[in-house]
Formats: sequence, C-alpha cells, structure tokens
Amino acid sequence: MRAIFLLGLNFVRTQWIALAIITVYMTGIGGVYGLHVQRQEVLFFLRWHAGYAMVLATLLAIPALQTERKSRRILAVLSKGIYRWQYLGGLLFGCALVAAFFCTLVGGITWILAEESGLRPDGLAAVTLALVLSAVAASSLGIFFSTFLHPLLAMAATSTVLSFPLLLEAQGLHLPAALFPVTGVFGLLLDFHFQPIGNRVWTMAATALCQIVLFWVAGAMVFARRDVTISPE
Repeated sequence: MRAIFLLGLNFVRTQWIALAIITVYMTGIGGVYGLHVQRQEVLFFLRWHAGYAMVLATLLAIPALQTERKSRRILAVLSKGIYRWQYLGGLLFGCALVAAFFCTLVGGITWILAEESGLRPDGLAAVTLALVLSAVAASSLGIFFSTFLHPLLAMAATSTVLSFPLLLEAQGLHLPAALFPVTGVFGLLLDFHFQPIGNRVWTMAATALCQIVLFWVAGAMVFARRDVTISPE
C-alpha cells in the first residue's frame, strides 16, 4: 500500500495547476455567493458543483495512463518492482485525492453559505461523502476503459456507461439508483434539503465503494496483458 500511496501523492503533485485553479475558483465563487446568499441558492451551489466534481474526476482519470506511457515514466516506475495493479491503484488514489479536495471545498463552502442563510446543514457531511465516493467511482470507470482504449474512445465509453440509467429512464425503465451511484447521487441531491435522508445515502456510498474496487481489479486484469512500451495514438 505504501507504493500506491506514494504514486498517488506524485500524481497529485503533477496536478498542482489544476488544484490551484480549483482553489481560486471555489474561493471566488463562494465569495460571490456569500455577498447576497439566499436559501435556494445554497442548494443550487451544491448541486451545480456536484456535476463539476464528476466531470473533473473523469477528465483527470482518463488521460492519465496515456500521458504516463507517452512520457515513458511508466517504464521507470514499473522497473522498480511496482506491480501494475499497484500502478493503477496509485493513479486511482491520486484521482481520489483530487476529487476529495474538490468535494470538500464544495461541502465546506456549502456549509458556510448554509450557516449564513440561517439553514442547519444537517446531513451535508454524509451527502458530501457520497459525492466523493461517486466521483472516485467515475474515475475508476474511466481508468478501466483507458487501459485498453484511446482516451477519446475511453471518454465516450465512460460517458455511455454513466448515462445508461438516464437512457433507460427515457424509455420508462427505472433501475434502483443505489446501483448507479454516479448518476444516482444527483437524484439524492435533488431530494436533499439540509435534512438527514436516512440509509439511502449510506447505501449509495457503499455501492460506489464496491464499484471502485471492482473497476480497479478489472482494470488491473486487463492492464496486466497490455504492452506498455507502445504509446497508443
């Protein structure tokens, strides 16, 4: 696990520009909302930036592997006795740290805005945790597809899988939202009004955690049979 931890921290270090932009943006937009905060705007802020969290998590994860292969840094890392499942785990852990950082900012600023508008932020911590795990689940899916697809194709495949429940709903079929935490978390946020919402949030968080492990293992099995000396174009 130490190798995964160090690889994840190194990935975060390479994303310092993205982290700086995130910090400046969130601080600025939070200040703007705080000037004339209204109760309905607090929930809008949370729901809108939850979507940003999903997009950010996916966009960071999908090109990460190809970037490492193009730079041939992956060869130097694997030559030091790092297993490929550890390497993917490091990338996923790094994406999880960035997603957690962004979601924590979203949850923290929402908490401050709620306090300023006279709302009690009950249940916000649990919803933020579910949002973090759902974002990481999106990252794990993106990394899985990136092990055998070009980033553009991986992006298309990831988007298709994530939107699958919405496509079924358009046909009148409704699947349990807990089985699809990445899209289900938005339904959770629509029903969230700063009140505890029971076991639903914990079920969704547990499902997201299971999917993270599932796609990590599946990606490691595929990646173990890939030639990393060739950079896909």
